[in-house]
Amino acid sequence: MSLRGSTSWIFLRHGESVANAAGWLSGWEDVVLTARGEEQARLAAELLAGVQIGRCLVSDLGRARHTARLALNGRAVPVHTLADLRERHLGVLQRAPIVECTADGRRERYLLPWDLGPPGGESRSTAVRRALAALRHWDDGTPTLVVGHGSVLRGIVALFDGHGPDDLHALPPTANAEPMHRRGPVPWL
Repeated sequence: MSLRGSTSWIFLRHGESVANAAGWLSGWEDVVLTARGEEQARLAAELLAGVQIGRCLVSDLGRARHTARLALNGRAVPVHTLADLRERHLGVLQRAPIVECTADGRRERYLLPWDLGPPGGESRSTAVRRALAALRHWDDGTPTLVVGHGSVLRGIVALFDGHGPDDLHALPPTANAEPMHRRGPVPWL
């Protein structure tokens, strides 16, 4: 009997990173968690203490892997590292200060649109579709913790909630290390 489509998903953005704290865009940069980010991940472990988790899927970037280790708090579940859960590649905007990108219009021009990305980087569409394709492979009914990144998880959770791609820019940002529970099949685009 197939359980495809009945998966319980827990989405968790990594804890605060040094890039988050300093206000710059990290994308595929492999930045570390701050002490606050580590504490956020430990708090996530407390929030997940009574929640069934059969496995963890985690981005291959260090901030997500570190968050997953802390949030799982020693649980004996299989952990699968997936490059397809990485944050979106930000091309020329990686390491750019967020304040400057907002002030000069690069945020609105390159980061908010669904089908357009910064030069040398990915669009939101490309990054979210990449992650959704990876999740579909694991949609078999096993309660799954997915640890990843703000932009990609924001898109995935919004689609689970019935929002369309054009709505994403108006939704609130994904908070660091706050579990988001969803159930059902991985959405299609």
